Amino acid sequence: MDYLSSGFSDIDHSNDPSFFSSCLVTLNSLPYFQDYKRKSFDLMNARVGSRVLEVGCGLGFDAIALARIVGSTGRVVAVDSSQTMLEAARSRTENLGLPIEFVLGDAGRLDFDEGCFDCARVDRTLQHIPDPEKVLTEMSRVTRSGGCVVAYEPDWGTFVIGSMDRPVTRKITDLWCDTFRSGWIGRNLYGYFRDMGLEEVQVYPSTLVITDLNLAEKVFDLSKNAEKAMGLSLVSRSEALGWLEGLREDNLRGKFFCSYTGFMAYGRKP
Repeated sequence: MDYLSSGFSDIDHSNDPSFFSSCLVTLNSLPYFQDYKRKSFDLMNARVGSRVLEVGCGLGFDAIALARIVGSTGRVVAVDSSQTMLEAARSRTENLGLPIEFVLGDAGRLDFDEGCFDCARVDRTLQHIPDPEKVLTEMSRVTRSGGCVVAYEPDWGTFVIGSMDRPVTRKITDLWCDTFRSGWIGRNLYGYFRDMGLEEVQVYPSTLVITDLNLAEKVFDLSKNAEKAMGLSLVSRSEALGWLEGLREDNLRGKFFCSYTGFMAYGRKP
């Protein structure tokens, strides 16, 4: 079975790649994600003629936005480890005439010269990578002196679900966090940016709140994770089913609530 928390790290070998694509489309449609993405573009200081690196491009939504910013004299290089995602991104952009190059590659070993980009960005990709610091170090290496590195990542230790059943909720939210390769990456971005020697390091928190259970299922895989917790004997069948039923009842009463906090980090290369 495919899970959002673990499956993004190897989409090409998933049972149903469209499951992950559907999630990305949903996220891209939400105002929260649109807002922080715009902020990240501003922080990058991308402008007409800029050479931009996008790490973990997915379906290509952000590469398209950046290409429109840099214009015909600029260049966006969008890297992803998934051939499936790259094919979808290329299909999405093939008739747009934008200056985008899609590249299959390992973000921990970027095949680019030192200092060849004006800025570099990664968005919700490091959470799926076991050594995110290595990726950030590579991004800094290929960014020119004076250029910017920007990263946005969730911190799944901040994931909360409104439920009266605290023990079961804790077990399921902890399981969700722990099945990401780097579930605490959000809180570690500041330290990584400082360790890399970046200057003017800033971190900006923002919180996503969802009060509709159907949307939360698409974003957080709640039912699947309850089933997984049951399969791992973290909770009993009756506990898992009772917990899910409680969420459904809360949703019917207009009381459903869940949220997480993400962190955007900015740094300038000396």
